[in-house]
Amino acid sequence: MLALDHLAIWTEQRDSLAARLSELTGLPVLDGFFPDGRPVARGVRFAGGAFVDLHQADQPEGQVFLGLRGEVEAAERLAVRQGWRVRSGRWREASDGSPWSMLTFRRDHGLLNRVFVIEYGPRPEAWGSPAFDQPLYDAANAPAEGGTLRRVWLSTRDSEASGRALEALGFAPSGEVETVFEPFAGKLYRGPAGDLVLASGETEAVIRFDLTGPGPPTCEPFGEGLLLTIGETP
Repeated sequence: MLALDHLAIWTEQRDSLAARLSELTGLPVLDGFFPDGRPVARGVRFAGGAFVDLHQADQPEGQVFLGLRGEVEAAERLAVRQGWRVRSGRWREASDGSPWSMLTFRRDHGLLNRVFVIEYGPRPEAWGSPAFDQPLYDAANAPAEGGTLRRVWLSTRDSEASGRALEALGFAPSGEVETVFEPFAGKLYRGPAGDLVLASGETEAVIRFDLTGPGPPTCEPFGEGLLLTIGETP
């Protein structure tokens, strides 16, 4: 079964966004990808284990991808049954020392082109590279309590096709959901470690993520084309 794992975000505003996320949640900023002693990525890991991975980008228009945690081999078998064209790699074969196996979808797969499947290699065997063996990527650094990544909103031009894809990935359709913030309504898909919401839109994109937290409900921009909410109740 696949589960919500993290958001991978490329942005010019890496440090300011990480600091804001820490301010809102009270959780520390952790270093991520660190090649040759350079801090390329930073982020925040939430209670429950999910995290936001912010990569420094050199262009103003950032990119956002949704990472789902699960077995890559099982995802490959699912792709064959569904007729999806994918590419995958194993951590044992990685030339850059990356400690995870990963599956991504080839072009023209609609919403799935914003999604990838990740399977973490065993510690310490897979984690020999200091570029990757950083605190953000260690699930042991998830706090025992505090804010959680509650759900992620996805925009799609084809709600029916995208809904079928999410169901195939193991997310259960659970009716309509309404919210006081943009995009105001969508279709809820329940998952074991956080939910997904599909909303009709002009593009296939990750458009919003919702955190649990104290205080009145808040919504604000989080980089380019992405919204963050915190404190909204169901």
